[in-house]
Amino acid sequence: MIEVLFIQIPAGANRDKMFVGLRSVVSKECCAEVLGYGNKEVALRRLLGEALVRFALKKYWNLTSEDYRIDRGEKGKPFIVGVENVFFNISHSGDYVVCAVSDREIGIDIEKRAKARMEVAGRFFHGEEVAQLKMLEEDKQDQLFFNYWSVKESFLKYIGTGLARPLNSFIVSFSGGGVSLFERGNKLPLYVHACPVDDGYACHVCCEYEELTGIHEIFLEEITGC
Repeated sequence: MIEVLFIQIPAGANRDKMFVGLRSVVSKECCAEVLGYGNKEVALRRLLGEALVRFALKKYWNLTSEDYRIDRGEKGKPFIVGVENVFFNISHSGDYVVCAVSDREIGIDIEKRAKARMEVAGRFFHGEEVAQLKMLEEDKQDQLFFNYWSVKESFLKYIGTGLARPLNSFIVSFSGGGVSLFERGNKLPLYVHACPVDDGYACHVCCEYEELTGIHEIFLEEITGC
C-alpha cells in the first residue's frame, strides 16, 4: 500500500498558534531541533512534516508515539524504529508539505514550479535529459525541468542517498503517460507516480508498487485537533 498525504499551509494563518498546536503532537526531539532554526518558516515545515507522519501512522497502522521512534540514517533519511514494515518519506516546497507512507521502501519529492534553469540542467542532469529539454518551447521546458527534478529527488530519497549520488548517474524517461528510470542502460524495477497536489507544483513518489492506494489532502485541524 502507498498513501500520499499533503497539507497546504493556510494563508495568513497565525504562526504562533500553529507552533503551539504542532508542538503538542510531535516528539520532544523535534521540538528541541526547531528551536535552533533561524528561519521560522523552515521550522514550521519541519514540525508539519513530523506531525503529518505521526497522523498517517496513527491513521493507517493505529500506531501511537509510544509504539515507535523516528531516527535518521547515515545520509539523513528518516526511518521508523520499533515497528517492522512501516516506511515513510517527507518533502516540502512553497506552501505544501507532503508525506508518503507504505509497507515497503518509498521516496517522495515536491518542487514548486518556476522557470527552467538550463544552466543547472546542463551541470547536473544526464545529457539525454538536457537534449530533451532543449527540444521544447519555453513553457513545456519549464514543466519538464521540474518534473525531472522531482522524479530524481524522489528516487534518491527512495534509495536513501540524497544528493550524495549525482543526479546524472541515472536517466528519467517520460513516455506513454508513465515514468521509467534507467541506470547504465537497464530499466530499474521501480515505479514512479505523479501526485496531483497542485498544478503549480511537481510532485512524484518513487516506490515498489504499480499503483498508488490514495492521495489525500489533510487539514491542520485534523492533525492538531484544534
